[in-house]
Amino acid sequence: MLEEGRISNRQAAFLVITTILSTTSIGFLPSMIYQEAAQDSWISILLLTVYGIVVGRIIMSLGMRFPDKTIVEYAEIVTGRIPGKIIGFLYVLFFLYLNTFPIRFFGELSITFFMPETPLVFFLIGIIFAAAYAVRSGLEVIARANEIILPVSLTIGIILAIMLFPQMEIKNFIPVLEKGILPVFKGTYVALVYFAETIVMVMFIPYLNTTRRTRGIIFKSFVVISLCELLAVVSTIAVLGELAARIPVPAIFAARLVSLAELIERVEPLFLLLWVIAVFVKVSVFYYCFVLATAQWLNLKEYKALVLPAGVLLTVLSVVLWGNIADLYEQMVKLVPYFVFVEAVLPLVLLVAACLRGKGGTAGEN
Repeated sequence: MLEEGRISNRQAAFLVITTILSTTSIGFLPSMIYQEAAQDSWISILLLTVYGIVVGRIIMSLGMRFPDKTIVEYAEIVTGRIPGKIIGFLYVLFFLYLNTFPIRFFGELSITFFMPETPLVFFLIGIIFAAAYAVRSGLEVIARANEIILPVSLTIGIILAIMLFPQMEIKNFIPVLEKGILPVFKGTYVALVYFAETIVMVMFIPYLNTTRRTRGIIFKSFVVISLCELLAVVSTIAVLGELAARIPVPAIFAARLVSLAELIERVEPLFLLLWVIAVFVKVSVFYYCFVLATAQWLNLKEYKALVLPAGVLLTVLSVVLWGNIADLYEQMVKLVPYFVFVEAVLPLVLLVAACLRGKGGTAGEN
């Protein structure tokens, strides 16, 4: 195998949670959903949770039919060599392109909140270099580091949300369904790409140290994710109201309002630090998936030789694909159908084809 490390079900669940939360709770998500669903954004989150669990179930059922292979490898078994190579290449491109979003987002926010005069490429190279080191160290190292990062980040994030309680206004949530159910569905649609990022599991399953009780990876992950997203969206709306639709990253703006007896104020630097660490994990996960998928697609014996050239490519693409953060936001919304196809539709097609053609084993205890 290209990867010798092994991770537990819990570590896999933690990686899924961090991957999704790092750029949703502290990212565009509250603003994206509020622009469509307004005060009913919390209902959109519930629908997104159902969608994420369904997609995750499909991914796990497919992966557990081929527990020692990634999607790049078993796509050829299910569909044949040439179609399988095409599908594998789609996932190579997908992991590459998808990773440019958090990398560029990190760079844009770093300029805005840390060093406005610093060139964008400085921040991009910084996070890619750190992620490259993590990727070369292997999946197990990334997972072990995240076992510390995620609980600490969640704890502090929850504390900060609680500290905003005195400034929350329940009236910001009424009337419920004022404009009907359609805006809620629109709010769900624009955020579909985030809640299907469980697709990373198609690259992790062969490296789980057990194939028992794998169903819990997805279900438990989305219990945590949905609760955290609800907390983020509800807190944002309760504090900012309609202003949430006009601020690209409302969570950071809300963090500025934290005040506890005039002793604890201006906590956004801590908030941003936690976000930087979480985004580092997400970038590392997608980076790892990209180089591993590429190595498998090219039938290489190891992936580490690809880490440096992949880093250069990620840097270039993260610079040239968008002009600014507004372009990044607009492109994410436009590409939702394509992301959903790769993250949800294609795995479902492969699962149905595998079942009909009798490829792979049974899904087992998943």
